Amino acid sequence: MILYNCLEKAVFLMNRLPGGGIEFFRMGEGEDPSKAEKVPSFLNRNGLRTRSKKFRGFWIHRIHYYRRKKQTKRIVLFLPGGGGMQSATILHYDTAARIAKRTGADIYIAAYPLAPKYNVRDALCWLEKVYAALLKNHDPKDIVFMGDSAGANLILSLTYRLKEKPRKLLVISPACGLENGKTRNIRLAMEPYDPILTVEMNDVIATNWCRNVPLDSPDISPEYIDYEGFPPMYFFYGEHELFYPLVYDYLSLLRRKGVTFWEKKLPMCHDWALCSFLREGRNAIRMMCRLVED
Repeated sequence: MILYNCLEKAVFLMNRLPGGGIEFFRMGEGEDPSKAEKVPSFLNRNGLRTRSKKFRGFWIHRIHYYRRKKQTKRIVLFLPGGGGMQSATILHYDTAARIAKRTGADIYIAAYPLAPKYNVRDALCWLEKVYAALLKNHDPKDIVFMGDSAGANLILSLTYRLKEKPRKLLVISPACGLENGKTRNIRLAMEPYDPILTVEMNDVIATNWCRNVPLDSPDISPEYIDYEGFPPMYFFYGEHELFYPLVYDYLSLLRRKGVTFWEKKLPMCHDWALCSFLREGRNAIRMMCRLVED
């Protein structure tokens, strides 16, 4: 944790400098996911092969590991986070590659519609069609949903909409409590502990990604979803996240309702479970691999 603590302090300071934080986040504003054709070159090396295909105007990247002798029917639909305004990053591609190599499962990274041109409901409608296309060749019991941050919220909202639900959900650092009022004050109180996120970033997301959608809608906030009939859920989140108290309350609510889930929390930042350069992140990714295989 010594290395992590040093990195956390450095990132915190960088995000508070001019050109960091909200300004860096806004650099991705207006990014066109329909142009997200290119993937990192390492996704086509060392036994990995990636095929990118446009589906109804947006890209889907299928990552396949062909050196595994015993193939599996299991696949993962991975929805990367980014506040609904930014496409997948190197952390997302690296995590997907590691899971593909270790499990042999094909990983589908969906470059869903992004704000400000589109909103969360546009993305969910497109993702429903993506899932329907996957069901033509795969049993829902062989499909795992995975997402982080805004992508974590999306897999929860998407599952709520579906009649044929996937096998399980891997939920990484969901965003809870985007409403104003009391939840805003809770997030403001957590700002000094979060090296990455700020309430100002939340406001930009609410204005763009959540445009014309009530913030207490199950399409945005996981707290308002009815979890009856949901598959098992596995949560990874950090105690230094802006959303931590709200995620904690959300999971406490699920527990009181008798919803089946498992959680892994550490005194770390948003999306720590995708950070393979940290021992804790590598352990989390290995755990995800076991969950995909199980």
